[in-house]
Amino acid sequence: MENFTIHIFGYGETQINSKDLSVKVATDSLTNVESLVEAIFTKKPEDNTSTVDAYHSINIFSHKNIHWLSKDKDVKGFQVKDEESLKPLIDALIAELETAKVAEAAAN
Repeated sequence: MENFTIHIFGYGETQINSKDLSVKVATDSLTNVESLVEAIFTKKPEDNTSTVDAYHSINIFSHKNIHWLSKDKDVKGFQVKDEESLKPLIDALIAELETAKVAEAAAN
């Protein structure tokens, strides 16, 4: 999938928006989020004081750019750009969100 945005919100929801898919679900219903969050966190700059469990949102823009925004306004977020090692984890999350969309449609 190309040209998508994924938001992993610290309050417990994950959302994807693209021309082909738009869905928001509870983050704890997704099995691929935790490994992706942890993998993104390992890419933070050494001098960054963000903690893995204290994010406002993680915004993923088409495999190319990831913005980690801290819950604490005094803690600077960070960006990860063009990190190929994250692509399979992002794709796994997209697949899971596609399944969630199908389940949502079937329930309605």
